[in-house]
Amino acid sequence: MRPFLKVLILVSTLVLAHIAHADWQLTQDSSVSYVSIKNNAIAEHNAFSGVTGGLADNGMLTVSIDLASVETGVDIRNTRMREVFFEVIDYPEAVVTAQLDDQELAHVASGTPLITIKTVSVSLHGITAQAEAHVRAVSVGDRVWVSTLQPILISASDFGLAEGVSALQALAGLNAIAGVVPVSVDLRLQRR
Repeated sequence: MRPFLKVLILVSTLVLAHIAHADWQLTQDSSVSYVSIKNNAIAEHNAFSGVTGGLADNGMLTVSIDLASVETGVDIRNTRMREVFFEVIDYPEAVVTAQLDDQELAHVASGTPLITIKTVSVSLHGITAQAEAHVRAVSVGDRVWVSTLQPILISASDFGLAEGVSALQALAGLNAIAGVVPVSVDLRLQRR
């Protein structure tokens, strides 16, 4: 093998190893949002502004969502979501984790988009359940973008929140509120 090629391979391997094992932190422009549906016909966009976490050098992705940061576009609805549905005094956050392996980290570090289906662990309202996430991860320089390719379907009943849905429905005088919501994720990570 030519000496130049050996050096190029060695440098590429070292750069990829450094990027793959860097510690990454979520930036403030990361977002988690969902769509709620009431009376089987009205869809409303909702989002959380308090999204923190990061990707550790061992490949563990952790996202913490401050449930009190929910924004529905209506003050009374925000209050009801915090107090009646999420019960933020007892359950202030949701935590989502996923494990990336070395091959996935190296793929992202190469700058080539990684498209994969990951099992994520979701802890919400004192209950942890698994969900399937179809995601794309792309690295550009010292930043990584991770976004869902299709919404993650989260069921209130999986997290003991069916009573909360019923309570919201009664408070708002609605005929129905969907018990399953599609959740979209757009994470921006920067190397620490």
